[in-house]
Amino acid sequence: MWNPRLIVLQPTPYCNINCEYCYLGNRDDRRLMAADVVDAIRDKLFSRLAPYAAPRIVWHAGEPTAAPIAWYEYAYQTLQAAAPPDATFAIQTNGVSISQAWIDFLNGSKTQVGMSIDGPQRFHDRWRKTRAGTPTWSLVTSNLRKLQSAGLHPSVISVLHPECLSAPDEFYRFYRDNDIDQISFSIDEREGANSISSFDEGDYKPAMAAFLREILSLAFSEGYPLHVRDIERIALVLAGKAPAYNEQVNPWDVIAVATNGDVTSFSPEFMELKSAEHDNFCFGNILQNSFDDLLNSATCKTTTDEISAGVELCSKHCRYFGICGGGSPSNKMSENKSLVSSETSFCRLSIQAAADALVEFLRGRSVTLTCSPETPPF
Repeated sequence: MWNPRLIVLQPTPYCNINCEYCYLGNRDDRRLMAADVVDAIRDKLFSRLAPYAAPRIVWHAGEPTAAPIAWYEYAYQTLQAAAPPDATFAIQTNGVSISQAWIDFLNGSKTQVGMSIDGPQRFHDRWRKTRAGTPTWSLVTSNLRKLQSAGLHPSVISVLHPECLSAPDEFYRFYRDNDIDQISFSIDEREGANSISSFDEGDYKPAMAAFLREILSLAFSEGYPLHVRDIERIALVLAGKAPAYNEQVNPWDVIAVATNGDVTSFSPEFMELKSAEHDNFCFGNILQNSFDDLLNSATCKTTTDEISAGVELCSKHCRYFGICGGGSPSNKMSENKSLVSSETSFCRLSIQAAADALVEFLRGRSVTLTCSPETPPF
């Protein structure tokens, strides 16, 4: 039986805003996932889930709320009954279109919510604008408060740029003052349609570590229970509470299904990468192929072998391997143009800097970190 950790489903490629750093190449495409694709996910994927499996099933990539609630009503009716009891459903949203109808639906369907908010207004509004070029921070934070008032407490992802790293105090106050206690950080990545990163111009690892360390210090000094996913995952590994497991390097621990039914594994971002040698990382189509076809595809085997070779390189050359397990294949492909490679800028800024920040924070302190029992992957 199949026991994945993460299932990413793409209701639509369309996004209703225009973030400057977006990696999605088809965000103008308004197609919706057809009912027969939803049915095939139930019949070919969910039917193979182990009864003890506890996957996180995430609606993501483009903006999920661009699909109508009626579409989700059918999708949930089709998929929830077929999912194992411990599966959870979640949505990752930019927050622009959240309405009372959406709040009622999310509460009624027990859907966990993640929001993308790039911290304080001056940073968020620089990069996250509507398609007409207007800022989105005021609308998004207003909708955040509506969700919180309704008993939904979104986790938040903030994408960082070099300019952000000099303002950890502003970011901390933003989270504290808006009652946000579950956060994770991403970076402006060179990936997919975003071919240039603002971090390409220098070595920002020390500044990133200092940024994270200061946020930890501010939360600790005030006793604010801020859970930073990037830090807590490493803390659990170092404390012996969790293995250094990397689901992105193991086939079918992660699966992503695109709007048209195309299927990939490993990194969900593979849906956006182009590589003729890997059939654009498409391992099959849920309408045309069986589950066994997907597992046994030649493209999947080639990709698996190359990712394993890359992990071997990481294990030999990277002192952070014990907390990482081999990096992100999509970032290796995007930055190094090869899966058979090791360190990336993403590794340095997202994993290594987080580990350094934690070690530096704990040095000289007698601290017991209280880690959230489950931190969301999006």
